[in-house]
Amino acid sequence: MKETRKIEFGFEIFRIVVALAIAYGIALLCIMLISEDPFQAVYMFAVGPFTSVRRFGQLFGKFIPYLLTGAGMCFVYASNRFNLIGEGVYLMSGCLVTYAAVNMGDMGLPHLVFVLLLILVGALTGAVFGSVPAVLREKMGINETVVSIMMNYALLYLATYLVKTKMYDNSITYMASKQIPEDAKLTALISKTQLHGGIFIGLIAVGITALIFYRTALGYDIRICGANPKFAKASGINMTATLILAQVMGAVLAGIGGAVDILGIYDRYMWTALTNMGFDGLIVAVLSKKNPIFVPLGAFLLAYMRTGASILNYTSDIPIEFVDIMQAIIILLIAAEHFMGRYKEKLIFKASRKKNEGVA
Repeated sequence: MKETRKIEFGFEIFRIVVALAIAYGIALLCIMLISEDPFQAVYMFAVGPFTSVRRFGQLFGKFIPYLLTGAGMCFVYASNRFNLIGEGVYLMSGCLVTYAAVNMGDMGLPHLVFVLLLILVGALTGAVFGSVPAVLREKMGINETVVSIMMNYALLYLATYLVKTKMYDNSITYMASKQIPEDAKLTALISKTQLHGGIFIGLIAVGITALIFYRTALGYDIRICGANPKFAKASGINMTATLILAQVMGAVLAGIGGAVDILGIYDRYMWTALTNMGFDGLIVAVLSKKNPIFVPLGAFLLAYMRTGASILNYTSDIPIEFVDIMQAIIILLIAAEHFMGRYKEKLIFKASRKKNEGVA
């Protein structure tokens, strides 16, 4: 069994690399066909994120929240629920964290204590709002996808209302909150870039998620409930509580993601539309095959593609939507259980036969 797990682990990494290579090849072919200067376009997409410190920091500005939303969606994805409340929670967390930061700025709290309190606000935001679609689904059988999508827009409008009525800064010409106090912001690791201390919070969150998944009874229960509900019920697992808790934990991580993003990059709250960071967490979870260990890889790949597409957009004639081509192909190939499945079966069969020959 241990040898089989090693093969499956290594194979998943190999399968992701192959899917990326195929998607990359198709995308580069498209660039060469439609761009007036294909070689420059290919260079900017492939190497652009690493051509300057600012662009490299921009990549990590996306990577950090992807760590948190991706880890959160691993809980939801593993429980076999399609709860998308992470998007609304992410946005509302940024709003309430900013409100708390502005109103607590004069209290003279130590920097670390101040930041931890604000991250707690983000986590609580996730727990409160994330529990709504989860409870409605498990207690009343109401579709969590419909409820969460409706709530995403409700939370967007609620955040906009709070900015207009409670947080609006009259000294600026656009709709945004008052400035976040400097004591509340996460420390930049590289000056004038988006690489900040939130990366440690993200990596710690991924590590804790992996430990819960594979070293606790709760993680086992979540995975069993998602993979085989009938077996979970027959085993005496409290499915209602387990599935609610899985979705709430996912929302908590999305809330922390919103808090880290607003405190790490922005000087005020100014989100007037859905950020899509919560939705991107699902993409990271798919890229990671709902395995938290792979979340940093999935988060980095998505951040790299998004950053490369953004650079490509303002340095060439290729639209930013171009990255959707790669994204769709990668998700299709990785999500397809039978993609290269026969090769994996051959490897497992070969290892099993070798082991049996050794025993004989």
